[in-house]
Amino acid sequence: MSSGCKGLMAKYADCIRHTECMATRKLGLKECMAEKAPECEQYRYALFQCRRGQVDARSRIQGNKGY
Repeated sequence: MSSGCKGLMAKYADCIRHTECMATRKLGLKECMAEKAPECEQYRYALFQCRRGQVDARSRIQGNKGY
């Protein structure tokens, strides 16, 4: 992953760490990411768009939007 999406990945992981899944049930980060917490959905979608932009030929030339 290029440095363009690292900020979004860090925010998404931080959001997951503060969910009920990790706080009370003590599951791992990957298991909680698989549950798709609604409060972190905006970060998950933004990360998806960022990674999608890395594959798109136009975005590879112009650069990712935002991060």
